[in-house]
Amino acid sequence: MKKKYLFFVLFLAAALFACDKKDDVQPYVPPINPVQGMFVLNEGTFMYANSSLSYFDMETNTVENDLFYRVNGIPLGDVAQSLTKIGDDLYIVVNNSNYIYKVDAKSIEYKAKIEGFASPRYMLPIDDSKVYVSDLESPGLYVLNLNTMENSFIETGSATEVMEKIGDEVFVSNWSSYYVAGSSNHTIQVIDCVNDEYVADIEVAPEPNAMVVDKNNHIWVSCSGGYEPPCAPAIICIDPATRTVIQRFDLPEGSYPDGMSIDGAGENLYFLNGGYNSLSVYKLNVDDPQLPDTAFIASEGRWFYNLTVHPQNGDIYVTEAKPTSNGNLLRYTSDGTLVGTYEVGMFPSYMLFN
Repeated sequence: MKKKYLFFVLFLAAALFACDKKDDVQPYVPPINPVQGMFVLNEGTFMYANSSLSYFDMETNTVENDLFYRVNGIPLGDVAQSLTKIGDDLYIVVNNSNYIYKVDAKSIEYKAKIEGFASPRYMLPIDDSKVYVSDLESPGLYVLNLNTMENSFIETGSATEVMEKIGDEVFVSNWSSYYVAGSSNHTIQVIDCVNDEYVADIEVAPEPNAMVVDKNNHIWVSCSGGYEPPCAPAIICIDPATRTVIQRFDLPEGSYPDGMSIDGAGENLYFLNGGYNSLSVYKLNVDDPQLPDTAFIASEGRWFYNLTVHPQNGDIYVTEAKPTSNGNLLRYTSDGTLVGTYEVGMFPSYMLFN
């Protein structure tokens, strides 16, 4: 059903394994001159508060795990969802714990705990002091003032998920209709972010779960198709200027497109697709007339969970989940060659280049 609950039944027993003691974990001492790297946020297992934060150093090809716990001496929380870096601060959205942690982006030292959400998912900076926060269980978006840490709310009638800002408008996906009665799970809503007003809907396929913006300033959306038959998975392109769908690639029922990313030039889309728990990486040029028939990177038995693309060198990073142990971060070159495997935490998902 929904991703945050996906593993509750299958891996409830495995969660006991994941709740290991951290008495022997060494404190984290951040480098004096942090090099280029990437944060990896590990969801952990639903209801066991074993989320964690990892950091991959791209110069030494090493990983530091359990950073938040090692620095602050407290667990990160239940189902860590996403990361946002604003200036010198890193914001960690912890979905099922219903709060956002603000930490120093270099030292990971705690600065604040922001509450007042029902089930926060993602953050999107609007200006120097205003951030939108999407929410799985609320009919709209929270507007967070970074100076006062106070919230207001934009009523949209649907739960909100991933967001992209183009000009003075924000495009937000309605991925779930499970928690908000009467809400949509097949639209992209348009928000006037100057006046913080909901202004329009764009019809897409069920469960739009990821969005990126290409070189043409068009929005690409991956839609899983829903979890109740008949499912209708699709990859969709939207012209934000006209708020219309200009291209749609329908996928066979049983497909599950997810984890969409785009290269630094805005030319090539990368997304996961395949059957449930057997997703591979596919590559699509934004000018191609049809979807590729074969995978760009085959999973080969791995449980691919999410992906992102380095904006400069084109390296592809894929997270690999495992049901009873820590997952891995997999590093591929732009031609799809695997060049590194690095252990991270339980159910690694969101990645953020530093």
